[in-house]
Amino acid sequence: MVAKITFFPVGNGDMTLVELESGRKILIDINIRGAADDPDDDTPDVATALRDRLERDGQGRLCVDALLITHPDKDHCTGLKKHFHMGPPGDWSEAVDKIFVRELWSSPMVFRRASSQHVLCDDAKAFNSEARRRVQKYRDMLGAVGDGDRILILGEDEGGKTDDLGSILVKADATFSTVNGQYDWTMTARLLAPLPKSDDVDEEEVRFKNHSSTILNLSLSGDSVVDACRFLSGGDAEVAIWERLWQRHAERADWFSFDVLQAPHHCSWHSLSYDSWSEHGEDAEIVSLDVV
Repeated sequence: MVAKITFFPVGNGDMTLVELESGRKILIDINIRGAADDPDDDTPDVATALRDRLERDGQGRLCVDALLITHPDKDHCTGLKKHFHMGPPGDWSEAVDKIFVRELWSSPMVFRRASSQHVLCDDAKAFNSEARRRVQKYRDMLGAVGDGDRILILGEDEGGKTDDLGSILVKADATFSTVNGQYDWTMTARLLAPLPKSDDVDEEEVRFKNHSSTILNLSLSGDSVVDACRFLSGGDAEVAIWERLWQRHAERADWFSFDVLQAPHHCSWHSLSYDSWSEHGEDAEIVSLDVV
């Protein structure tokens, strides 16, 4: 199978399906707008387009192998409750036929930073609640969980809250090659952000400027060639976080190399500059990061 990346036309938001050469499918963000249900509206029906690309498991459930919400802004998680099964696997209903999520990829620090700045929408709350359910299931079952209960935690939480999560915890800067609890040689992902709290960084500044997001650089195989393509996904991360990452990894420029880039924050000027284009116009300055 050939690896594929599908960017769904969701307007101001993100929704990306990564199909690995192994056949496993990773969905990054959701923005399924209700207007698509109106036959007189021209909003693209991305829900149907997604379902057409998925396969059913032995129990008849239409599945994604992993689902990542990079951050809980509404335009990155809209449609979650309506179109995806959240809750214990045994509660999935054939009659309702929602998409079954084998494994969640969740960052507690991203949700913690977001909730400190604004009230989460219902879909974001549902994702966060499901992540908490799966973490508790992992603890209760001592890690012996199956499809629909699996979770991968991307980045450490504050106060040591994730210290006991062992094999399902990925720390910042680390790589992983598992999808739905299984090793997959066709993908290696490096977690670049969120970064843990730091004594030399103003946390309020980070929260305000960054729209703190999960940032992954996925190395994908193609035609059985390892690292044939790199896909850099950064959610809504703004310039402050990219600058901080570069300061942290200036001698590891390869970590930021890509063949395909999902433009951060929907091509927002604030992913490139601290200046506001509306205020400064052509005098707005792009932050330059020197290569060592």
